[in-house]
Amino acid sequence: MDVDIKLIFKPPRTAVRAAALVLLLAASLLALEVRDWNDRPLGYGTAVVYDEGGGVVALSYVLDGKALYGLPWRPGYGLRIAWGIATLSEVATGRLIWIYDSSVARDVAELGWPTGGKIRTWTYPITITLRDRQGKPVAGCYAKVVDTLTGGRWVAVFASTASDGSVSAYQIPATDYKVEVYCNGVLSATAKFSVQRGAPSTAWNYQITVDFIDQIKVSNAP
Repeated sequence: MDVDIKLIFKPPRTAVRAAALVLLLAASLLALEVRDWNDRPLGYGTAVVYDEGGGVVALSYVLDGKALYGLPWRPGYGLRIAWGIATLSEVATGRLIWIYDSSVARDVAELGWPTGGKIRTWTYPITITLRDRQGKPVAGCYAKVVDTLTGGRWVAVFASTASDGSVSAYQIPATDYKVEVYCNGVLSATAKFSVQRGAPSTAWNYQITVDFIDQIKVSNAP
């Protein structure tokens, strides 16, 4: 005689409730969209949730405006977004360029609340234009733009100037920057500038005057 035996497993109610709670918490920020100042998808970033004591609860990377992993959330938690893909150890050191912080009233007022489904960040497009002393555009030179905090760990733009003397970046975070300009292998200009948080404009534009210093040859110039 054939006998069909069906095994039915019923987990304890506490386990079911705990699993349901974990799923609920993990899904609470799953649909979070992260945008730049102009409401375009953030290219990449690191989202970090902190508890009431400032300890790291969870971390998720952001690509093309979407958090890759669910982030737990409850009253008292805080959310910070950093520019770039940061490791947990880098998050612990704090040497990051933060572009959103839910503990800052201005960020929440101007950029959005984490549970609202979408937040913007302090990131902008930028154009740097190189001109000579006569005001003519300097084309065909090489511009190197790095963040001052780390010298290029988080932001490193390397590009040749266009016919109008410009170099553009689609998104960069609000922080301090250093620029080096090389023309024909010669260091021709250096400059510093800052992109500020809360700028009313939709983009930042800087103009740098280039002096051709033929006497200085940089051995490691591109």
